[in-house]
Amino acid sequence: MSVFVYGDSYAVNLQADWQWYKQYAKAKKEQCFVSADFGVANEWICMQIYRDFAERRFTSGDTIFVVMTASTRHWFLWDHPNVSNYENMRDIPLEKFGISKDQVNAVEQYYRHIQSGYIDSWKYDATTTWLNHYARRIKQDFDANLIILQGFGNGTDVQPEGALWIKGNLFNTVCEGEFKSMKAMDEYYELPIPDQRINHMLKDNHTVLAQALLKNKPFDLEQLDWKKGILTVSNSGMLKDQMSPVPLR
Repeated sequence: MSVFVYGDSYAVNLQADWQWYKQYAKAKKEQCFVSADFGVANEWICMQIYRDFAERRFTSGDTIFVVMTASTRHWFLWDHPNVSNYENMRDIPLEKFGISKDQVNAVEQYYRHIQSGYIDSWKYDATTTWLNHYARRIKQDFDANLIILQGFGNGTDVQPEGALWIKGNLFNTVCEGEFKSMKAMDEYYELPIPDQRINHMLKDNHTVLAQALLKNKPFDLEQLDWKKGILTVSNSGMLKDQMSPVPLR
């Protein structure tokens, strides 16, 4: 049996053996396979799941974690899935992503003339429906369990129906909740370096999430005993043992 993980920066594999899904896999004494990346859209995440489904990589008893991302992200450029989060990347030099001015213009034209909250919400509902369908197919075809976590508080009329019911989202409960205040969070994200928390969580909170998942019972992310209300720019250095052991760039 194995653990499979799909998602965005809340799931990306980094150099720490204490990431939430690694703790889960270790406790279950199972291998862990991760397909996740920074700034990707739900379409890309679903494509990774479908690839492994089509290749029949899953086996009986496997656990499959899917972290859904923000509805505003779209997989614009096939060879550059990280550009899906373009709204938060406009101040980053183009050469960092290897995209051309024409490609940038195409994405900007989408936001200027096509993007709307309705389209974003509809696509998120469609994605959730797709995942619910494949959660049933994976259970039926492989006897494996697909568990859906929501990374952000997206407006949706379709609720995830994976093998384990999980209410809430990671951004509003733990990522945002770790900061001492909204002002502290704004100041932290204004720094000229990326978030140095692995998967946007302090080390202790990876354990909180892993332990909740290991109980294999429905839960509300808001109700977990998170380490909250402590992080600021001024004390982030004192919390370095809670951050990535290597600089994130």
